Amino acid sequence: MMQLEMKKIITIALSGILFLGGCKKWESQISVNDSKLEIPLMRQLRSDPLLTTFTAMVERTGYDVILTSSQNFTVYAPLNAALASLDPAIAGDLTRLTKFVANHITPQTYYSKDVVSAQRIKMNSGKYNNIKGSLIEDASIVKADQYAKNGVIQIIDKPLLFLENTWNTLSTNATIPSKQKAYLLSLFGKVFDPSKAVQIGVNSVNGNPIYQAGTDSIQTNRYWRDVYDLTDESKQFTMFVLEDTAWDSEINKFKSYYATGTVDSTLSATSWDIVKDFAIEGLYNQTVIPDTLLSKFNVKVPVNKASIVRTIKTSNGIIYVMRRVSVAPKEKFKSIVIQAENYRFQSADKLGVTFFRDRFNPVTKSDFRDMLVYNHGIALFNVNYRITNVQSVKYRAYWVAVNDFQTATFTQRLGIGSPTSTLLPYTNVVANNFGEVLLGEFTNSRYAPFLDLFLTSANSTTAAVNPLVCDYIRLEPVIL
Repeated sequence: MMQLEMKKIITIALSGILFLGGCKKWESQISVNDSKLEIPLMRQLRSDPLLTTFTAMVERTGYDVILTSSQNFTVYAPLNAALASLDPAIAGDLTRLTKFVANHITPQTYYSKDVVSAQRIKMNSGKYNNIKGSLIEDASIVKADQYAKNGVIQIIDKPLLFLENTWNTLSTNATIPSKQKAYLLSLFGKVFDPSKAVQIGVNSVNGNPIYQAGTDSIQTNRYWRDVYDLTDESKQFTMFVLEDTAWDSEINKFKSYYATGTVDSTLSATSWDIVKDFAIEGLYNQTVIPDTLLSKFNVKVPVNKASIVRTIKTSNGIIYVMRRVSVAPKEKFKSIVIQAENYRFQSADKLGVTFFRDRFNPVTKSDFRDMLVYNHGIALFNVNYRITNVQSVKYRAYWVAVNDFQTATFTQRLGIGSPTSTLLPYTNVVANNFGEVLLGEFTNSRYAPFLDLFLTSANSTTAAVNPLVCDYIRLEPVIL
């Protein structure tokens, strides 16, 4: 027992010696390798003769006080030579200079040796800069990872200009062509936003909240809501703006697909169809931009570098002013597919005899779900579907309707606009046909923001004669 206790004492003593020795070794390593950790950022900036211009800017804007705080920062400090050609108007305007300086400082520590993949970092200016290894935006880090007591200094060979975001550039830059700009600026309006509303009561009839007048809506832009918010600094966008003659050319090409009752409404619908595909999420500079980009709405946008008139860098992307961007109509107008089970209403309530069936299609080798209404007992029974954004063009209509529940053939038909306004012929639904069937053609003579379709049964009350069955309906635009 005495021997065991003595061994424990010796082990503890040796562990203490090793621990103390390890501490001394660690302290020695810190003192040798990280002596700059005792020097604050501002003192290091002031001591570097290659950074005197930027240091003076930091002091003038009051950022010297911020950089002496206990918070850690990364300072991307441009060399004196890099600031020699800086626009004098920036240095002469304290507000602009403050934004400029803030765009070189981020409230986190970034060591270039650790940034092995591209990152987008937020600066004190509220803008974001892209970093990767020894690069920040288009500036190179010429002297990396200068440790300091409260952060790190990266010395760079170019300034990081404070730029406007893509939307503000579109709105205010005088070199942006006027017609596309005017249309984009026309898209402002108020929309309902209960999250910001002040509730002052409850409607006694329907129980809905009553909001204080003027508090339940916000001013916003349709493009921000339905395409991309080009003011979002955390993301990046590539935007195409057409010269006025090119804009007119695209309008003339597409306006026949948006025929309405008035010139103004046709122009508005056509303009939206064009411009919604001209913003792409992601930054594509000229060195990497492909010859085709895919828009948010899966439209192929051709990019001919020879058509680029001007390139404008923004804080969250790039704008290309284009001599031409010619999108093919067949790329814009794709087939409209309506899943039969997603109907809006029935002409009579027959939910009790409506079935949603999970099936396997041996033709397409895929699973599907269809709708079957059987033994409903109503002649000309129908179900309604509503589709949106239907161009003024000829369509071919198809369906897949699987009759695997009886051997007898029956008929059904498709109505467009109302159950009886535009009727395609009754089409046979033969047993065990899993393929697409052509129903016929119809021309939608006027652009329809909303269009109703009706799947209608035979004019009979007999169960075997008047079923409705359908997997999907497909409308294919006929584009020459």
